[in-house]
Amino acid sequence: MVTALVLSSAFLAGYLTYHYQVGHVVYHGPFRPLYLAILVSHTILAVFNLPVILRTVFLALKGRFAEHKLAAHWAWPIWMYVSVTGVIVYFMLYHLSPAGA
Repeated sequence: MVTALVLSSAFLAGYLTYHYQVGHVVYHGPFRPLYLAILVSHTILAVFNLPVILRTVFLALKGRFAEHKLAAHWAWPIWMYVSVTGVIVYFMLYHLSPAGA
């Protein structure tokens, strides 16, 4: 779990750095409503889950395992959803969008 947290943190730092430099990227491919629905749910849950993940880690480090288990009950499935939809958003944006758009 520590490795997952470190790798996710590194990815988030790289993602934020990239979008700070590049800016907004517009999806021009087919399935725009589907893309936007996935992107919106992905973004909202990613923002919501960050403090939940941090609290889950804090509780584990403090040895408060009953509370940690309750927090992880919410954090893990949301984290998995955000991870999978992130890959889907990337694929749709960079592989289903017309080249050069």
